[in-house]
Amino acid sequence: MQNFDAIDAASTVKAFRDDLIDLTTQQRNLLLMRPLFQLELQKNRFSNEEGDGEGLFEGIDTHYLSLCALTYMMEGTAVALGYTAPEVQAQLARIVVQMRPVLSASQCIRIADVVLDALLNASNNYQEFSFSFFHAPTRETRMLRFRLISLEADLEDTYRYRPTNEGYLVLMGMLDLQVEDHQILIERMLQLLIERGRFDQAYEFARRARMLSIEHRQQLREFITQAWRAPGTVLWARDIGPRLNTAREHVRARQEEDRRMEESVRDQLLQVENINTREQIIRLHDVLRSASTIRAQLQLDVTEAGDKFMNSQTSAFRARRASGLPDLEMDLLPSTLECSAKALDEAAEELVLSLYPGHVPKTPDLSDLLALLLERRAIAPDPEDEEDSGVIEPFKYYPDPFSQEVVARVHTWLNEKLVAGSEWLLDELVALAVHDGFSALEQQCVAYALYRSYPDIESPFPIMHAEAEGVFTAAVVQGDNLRFTTKEAS
Repeated sequence: MQNFDAIDAASTVKAFRDDLIDLTTQQRNLLLMRPLFQLELQKNRFSNEEGDGEGLFEGIDTHYLSLCALTYMMEGTAVALGYTAPEVQAQLARIVVQMRPVLSASQCIRIADVVLDALLNASNNYQEFSFSFFHAPTRETRMLRFRLISLEADLEDTYRYRPTNEGYLVLMGMLDLQVEDHQILIERMLQLLIERGRFDQAYEFARRARMLSIEHRQQLREFITQAWRAPGTVLWARDIGPRLNTAREHVRARQEEDRRMEESVRDQLLQVENINTREQIIRLHDVLRSASTIRAQLQLDVTEAGDKFMNSQTSAFRARRASGLPDLEMDLLPSTLECSAKALDEAAEELVLSLYPGHVPKTPDLSDLLALLLERRAIAPDPEDEEDSGVIEPFKYYPDPFSQEVVARVHTWLNEKLVAGSEWLLDELVALAVHDGFSALEQQCVAYALYRSYPDIESPFPIMHAEAEGVFTAAVVQGDNLRFTTKEAS
């Protein structure tokens, strides 16, 4: 009989456990509101410093102030990185004045500080809120720890208020919206800003949402381009597939919301008569239309991504030009490291010779080099560059040291000598010029004319051919010696 009683008791307990409902989500949403309830219950503890017999929060709805603070911070994160403490404090003070106009400015600021301290849990040294609840699935008592708002520094080290995920849930949990779906939050906030007439912030908000569509397109195009350039480095399941799913969700979520926002903008455009406000609404409408166009292009990219990826993979099997060059990393470098220093030294000469070109370019003619050195370049003044304190030296013009008469006499004399003999050396002709009574300037002209005739194309003596042979030294000139022979003999 006792065994039957034990079995009956066990079945009763099991049936009772099966009747437990998992209310964790509802409990969480209820506990998130407890800091607001505590502030409402404890607001009478704050006395009025002016001593008029009334409490500081007399006639003040702390629930409304707390929700307004969270909403204002959420708007700040939507259009920027959040609002600073003075901005939030001033916003709450303006709301308090509208609730109770008889309060002074200092009293309004103090009420705003009390609300912010309650949201930050200042009474518990700004620690996390901690509340216990019964967890039905595990039949245990658990702790829920959370923060409603946070004070964080931005990129410029300016501290700003931002709602946490739990702070968003306080405003959105009753609407059954997931905080993780940031796109829905952006669209709801944008529509709210339009209805409130805050078109500048709505424009910035819409622009950021448009940039999100552009980022999706850019990511898809980068992976497709990489797949074309290096087939095999991009995997569909790892790289492209997840981004396609994210892009589809983005397009699906934006279609309905963009339609609602455009309707709100058109309704506001019909109601507003101010010219400046209408210009802001038109600018916002243009951004929304541009975002719709980009979203349509994103949808097209998502549709064509599969075909483009398959084409990129088939391109890996295309014929490539055969290369006879060895692999540097696999063949040449290991073999080089195994060689001794002596073997490398012996092969250095052949290696250096292999680096020279097959056809050695000709050196410029002497006359071209002289013309280049004597070229005068025009200096264009720069009136805008006033900071340059450098001094520009004037171009010096060097006159020709040989007159036309001296050049004509030297050429005539050289023609006679070269025609008379079949072979001459440059030093012999200079010595013969000294013997014939040429001046020092004329001797230099003889040497210059002979040096100029070294290349055949520049030579004034077409029947002669010059070749370098040793060096010479004379009284007026010295340098490489040249041997002149007739072209027939050479």
